Amino acid sequence: DVQWTFKNSKNVDEVISIGKEVQIVNDIKGGVKDYEVLTFTGRSGDRTTYQLVIARLRPEYDGSYECSIAIAGVAPDLWPRETGKITVLQAPTIRPGSTDSVKMLEKGSNSSLTCDAVGVPAPNITWVRSDGKLLPNGKAIFRGRTMPISFADVKFSGIYKCVADNNIKPPAISLAQVYVAQEPTVRVLQDSVGQFANGQLKAKLDCIVQGYPTPTVEWMVHDGPMKRVLTDSDKFDTTKQATDTQNLYNGEQWYTLTINFVQALDFRDYYCVGNNTYGEGVGIVTLFSTTECQGPLCYSMDVNLSGGAQTTFAHSQIWRTAIVLVIVSLLTSLRFMI
Repeated sequence: DVQWTFKNSKNVDEVISIGKEVQIVNDIKGGVKDYEVLTFTGRSGDRTTYQLVIARLRPEYDGSYECSIAIAGVAPDLWPRETGKITVLQAPTIRPGSTDSVKMLEKGSNSSLTCDAVGVPAPNITWVRSDGKLLPNGKAIFRGRTMPISFADVKFSGIYKCVADNNIKPPAISLAQVYVAQEPTVRVLQDSVGQFANGQLKAKLDCIVQGYPTPTVEWMVHDGPMKRVLTDSDKFDTTKQATDTQNLYNGEQWYTLTINFVQALDFRDYYCVGNNTYGEGVGIVTLFSTTECQGPLCYSMDVNLSGGAQTTFAHSQIWRTAIVLVIVSLLTSLRFMI
């Protein structure tokens, strides 16, 4: 009889079939058996082929398959035999236990990100940044299981993407969040903002703060040698803006100070101050006086230099009335002349 034998990864022989009879558990799904032995006899009748069909390959079926001819009275190790190997291709999968998902670093430290993946064939691993910025090595792509991070800086903070690919779809993807602890950095959108002091208009000052741990942010002004914190009131509004991915880098937060009813006493320096356990960062915005209205309210305001404000709407109405009266007068004169 012809015998098919599977040699598993533990090098243990498992007899699958003898002749056409399957010897192991042979499940049927959708009317199809897991294993089947087909035979084909040559035209001359002196040759028969035994074909082992495996309907649903699984990773555990990866290994060597031996076809042997059992001969009565002959020791099994002397039977004629041939061996073939099946490699079950597998899409990549990420190993969670040995793959970084969060990394917290001290500023200036050295570390690395590790992405561990398996698949058949072994997958290639590529690192990129989710925001499209350059990696710590100054390049857009790093190839390899472990990506080094040298002299950690706040600009390295962000989300890194590991892609494992072996051309068997789909590729596996894992994300790693990197935090670099350091004192806050503060940048202002405009270091000076102008407004007309008529007691009716507003001025908006903006700063963007970054740091880890996340800083607390306050707006301040100088009262003599000391700084005073500005709190929400009829005069001041402090707000934290929603994340704007087009203008913010990873980890940055946008803060706005609104000064209501701008008057001459409001023209001074305003300080955006961020604090965390690593230190303090400060940005300065100067509010200065202008001779014309600034901002969205100006479309309905006609500012005069004496400090008042009148609506251009009223002026335009007077001019329209005068023009209409002149036109009517001209038409009346022409009518009598004709």
